[in-house]
Amino acid sequence: MGMPFLTHGSLAENNSIMSIFFTTSWARIMFLDSGRAIAEKIQELIDEEVYQPVRMAVAFWGAGADYKLRGRCELICDLDSGACNPAVIRALLQRDNCVVLKLDGLHAKVVIGSTGAVVSSANMSTNGLGAEGADASGTIEAGYFVSEKESQYERIVSWFKSVWEKASEITESDLAKAQQKWDFRNREMPVAGTPEPQSESEPYHINPFTLLEERIDPADRLRAVKPMVFNQLRDALPHVDHRRQGKIATWACHLLLNQAGIVLDHSSGNGEGQGPATDHWIVGRFGTDKKDDTVENVQRFLEVMTRDTEFSKDIRRAARQVLVSKPWLD
Repeated sequence: MGMPFLTHGSLAENNSIMSIFFTTSWARIMFLDSGRAIAEKIQELIDEEVYQPVRMAVAFWGAGADYKLRGRCELICDLDSGACNPAVIRALLQRDNCVVLKLDGLHAKVVIGSTGAVVSSANMSTNGLGAEGADASGTIEAGYFVSEKESQYERIVSWFKSVWEKASEITESDLAKAQQKWDFRNREMPVAGTPEPQSESEPYHINPFTLLEERIDPADRLRAVKPMVFNQLRDALPHVDHRRQGKIATWACHLLLNQAGIVLDHSSGNGEGQGPATDHWIVGRFGTDKKDDTVENVQRFLEVMTRDTEFSKDIRRAARQVLVSKPWLD
């Protein structure tokens, strides 16, 4: 077996590769306890495939992800996230036997062959992460292999088909926009092991549209939070309903942008004209009956952002400053 195209952190490399089998005869469901185990099982699916394309719905693709692919492939990525390397996607698109689509908000990591499927936590890159370079750090990955003889396999295949129908083709314009986001993201991400800056007075360098949509939906007053950001943060508030989570994430992002001196506008509505989405205006959206709960939830989102290296150092710094300044107390 050659070196896999999925890798994992040093901790996982030092661990023994373990599989847990749930069967009395042979492995129909197998637990994969490391990035290496995941990579090897995916490579098996690729190497054994003869009759149908290998199907992959994996959000983020990085350098080194494609060199073990062979034969026909159907791939879905989240190109617009800023965490998907457009050079890798361009190389895949140039393959005669490879179809690549994009789907905003995709966060899954699912690979399907005719002999089974792997559902795991690992993205496709040489470091097992969606973002490379400055974001690279040790990660502990895990997943499951499900044999085609298991009933769940058909559910996985059906899920992929439904996601494939929602995905769209990738244009040259899409690649150009993705390159801008990729370059900006990797320019501002911290080098692994580099301490956070001590001074909170340094200028912020934040692209607001890595957090928020570029346009305001006609049904909303503010730009909505990006699906990738929402997916990263939604586990922080599992008790809050989906729509409320979106509002809280949007408010939190606007507050940290305001802290960085990037005050976006809000649309007109409720007898009010268009204007700047200041801290005062944002906090006014919290309401009165649920204000205490909303403040607590916004703080929780911001706390998560301060610790998540998927966000740039300046985004994390701005989130910290909002928690210090507490604009909801004004």
